Amino acid sequence: MKRRWQVLPSLLLLVSMPAAAADKATILQHLERLNQIPEGQISDKTDPAFSILRAIYDDDGPDFLMLRSLLGKAEVRSKMNPSVRCVLAGVVGQRWDSFSLTGNLYLSGLRSKNPDLREKARKRLVAFIQRPHVPELIEMLKEPGPNVLAYEILQDVTGQRLDPSIKTWRKWWKAQGTKVDLVGHLLNDTRKQMTQHGVRPFDQDRFWYVPEGVKDAQLAFEQRPEKEQELIADWNSGPAAEARRHADNWATVKDMMDRIVHQPDPRVSNFFEKLVTDSGCGDYASVLLAWRVSRTSLPLLQAASHATPTPGRLLARGSLGDRTALVDLLEIMERHQTQPLSYKIMDDETRSALNILRTVGAIPAEQAFELLCHKNFDFSSAYTSKEKKKAFKEAKNWLEYNAQNLAIDRQRGYYTNKIKE
Repeated sequence: MKRRWQVLPSLLLLVSMPAAAADKATILQHLERLNQIPEGQISDKTDPAFSILRAIYDDDGPDFLMLRSLLGKAEVRSKMNPSVRCVLAGVVGQRWDSFSLTGNLYLSGLRSKNPDLREKARKRLVAFIQRPHVPELIEMLKEPGPNVLAYEILQDVTGQRLDPSIKTWRKWWKAQGTKVDLVGHLLNDTRKQMTQHGVRPFDQDRFWYVPEGVKDAQLAFEQRPEKEQELIADWNSGPAAEARRHADNWATVKDMMDRIVHQPDPRVSNFFEKLVTDSGCGDYASVLLAWRVSRTSLPLLQAASHATPTPGRLLARGSLGDRTALVDLLEIMERHQTQPLSYKIMDDETRSALNILRTVGAIPAEQAFELLCHKNFDFSSAYTSKEKKKAFKEAKNWLEYNAQNLAIDRQRGYYTNKIKE
């Protein structure tokens, strides 16, 4: 699948490689193949479904224009079983502009014959809940199987603790339905939960780079001089340990924020705007605002990134069209132009934490710069000071040469040269 990084939900699809318009017949063929798989064998992580989904990414990603067009047609959806609809919701749900479609697909997924997909639909539907879903969920209370999931979702999105009787819920909805504020309830619930679970920041400036005095990032630990071994051991017990704790904090908090991020409600953007200056949550709140294409939030992002210029905040600022973010990223990179990235000296536990860090906008300045430029300067394979300086010089020269002609691709959030390089 064409993914250069993973922040979910995030700027993933804003910085992915563009694809040519997909052929309608090709996508229809993929959908037919998916629908032929027995429901109990459908999974987005294993074959045969995984290979078909990968083909859809290759043929139609990252915009999924043809897929979304087809799924928007009742005659196409009606031919798909609930399990197929559920896995496809996971594909189109990465798009900020597919809120209604994704929610409807997850609603269908509650009737899947695959228990794993039913549970996925239950968890994800909350993030895509819409008022028209509530009456349908109430009617599901009479269906053995989906009734349990529908009851859990109804309680979660309304805050009501009524008994599971369909008559009780019908009566409540008839009397209170026009007054129910689903987004308001979810926002209040998220605020309450987050006050109980703070996110500790970490020193990104020290974490993303090998310590001064380490000459070769990829040399095996046992082959290093004793002094370098001490530097790396101190790094793993210091900056790396802080980063691991940061990732552990997010294991709980991220789910809280992701319950509301898809809602196309200005109150959600306002909530994230208040978090951009937070020392622990600021990066993720920033990239979420960029993913939501909240251009009115740009002045707040600029102020936050000037006060605390983390790569995540700068990436968000740049993807919303502020080219000066590239200059600010270059300043961070210049301070570390002789220090290779720290990936090669990480222990297994720290390397595993990267999976979470990336999903919350915590990335090195070099990666943020490459994403915004949509160009690879080989920072990840620069293992010595000399190689790092060479990569930095190339990036700096590229920006100086192209700066005046850069234009933002607003659909994908990266810069292209208006004049062919």
